[in-house]
Amino acid sequence: MTLNIRRATVDDAAAFARIFGDPAVYPNLMQLPYFNEAMWRARMVESTAPGRKDLMLVAERIVQGQPEVLGSAGLHPLSPDPRQRHAVTLGISVAREAQRQGVGAALMQAMCDFADRWMQVLRIQLEVYTDNAAAMALYRKFGFEVEATQRGYALRDGVYVDSYSMARLHPSPPLAPLASVRSQRFASPPAAVQHGTASGGWTIRAFDAADLDATAALLTRRGVVEGSLQTPLAPGERVRERLSTPARDCAVVALSEGRVIGYASLAVQPALRRRHAASLEIFVAPEWQRRGIGSALLTALLDWADRWAGLSRIEAGVQGGDAAALALLRRFDFEPEGVHSAAVLREGAFVDVHAMARLHPGPPRTSAAPQA
Repeated sequence: MTLNIRRATVDDAAAFARIFGDPAVYPNLMQLPYFNEAMWRARMVESTAPGRKDLMLVAERIVQGQPEVLGSAGLHPLSPDPRQRHAVTLGISVAREAQRQGVGAALMQAMCDFADRWMQVLRIQLEVYTDNAAAMALYRKFGFEVEATQRGYALRDGVYVDSYSMARLHPSPPLAPLASVRSQRFASPPAAVQHGTASGGWTIRAFDAADLDATAALLTRRGVVEGSLQTPLAPGERVRERLSTPARDCAVVALSEGRVIGYASLAVQPALRRRHAASLEIFVAPEWQRRGIGSALLTALLDWADRWAGLSRIEAGVQGGDAAALALLRRFDFEPEGVHSAAVLREGAFVDVHAMARLHPGPPRTSAAPQA
């Protein structure tokens, strides 16, 4: 089969609606039934707008003189945070009639070539359901490896199913020519706030807008910023925006004498098929660490998640070397699901991120239907 690989355009919306609307295709993706051409056109207008960093490709063949789209693939920035700009996510789909005919391999080759040679990408990651053997074989052929097994990851046809998180690291990362590299000694940036000695009591309450500036300052402090995705000396407005996007569905702060000394939040996943899951963030001021504040913050969030929000999966990422965070999460029944290699840049070195998750220990059930 002769294929042409090209950039996707808004005019491909009808083909996307046809492929993604096929019951043989969408169950293995994160798409939903009944997604029509108009909805795809609106999505394509957004994803192909000038300035977007996404790469959307289609594979097509010529049938009776007319092009026919057989599949699509995309590379999408993992995060707007500078410390994860080396990582992207990959999605791919192939029409039912074109599967196992080399379309997926052609798209994967184009994606990997673009990422390796033009995009300054060092890490590509994707999700695949554990029973999709054909897709996993394709990904392995291009160097992807399983990093985590994610239990109850998404809803598929009325059942929560597991998925693998897979990733591929650049096989030969580009380096600057030696002649252009000068040996330098870099001084550590100054701490934004001097560490003090904590004393006295503290309280936990719901986060509100009045806490935004103080929480933003907390997240850029030495002793906190290293474990987050923030950068030291980041502008306040950028950190405040980071605290608001994605929207946090539950957030709490720890206060001592009116000062924010800890923050934790849960952001429920926006995709309909992932609404049972939320991502966790938790931070405590350096001088208040190991005093029970992290446990109190986490207790409040898990009470909300278990008893009020209908959540059955809480996800967290812990950077390599953060033994205290790992120990805290383990005490609250978070289990390791895998390790994302070289996932975050921290102080001049790429570090791994441990993928951890907690499943609801006693998920609520509906009452039995009354007997007829």
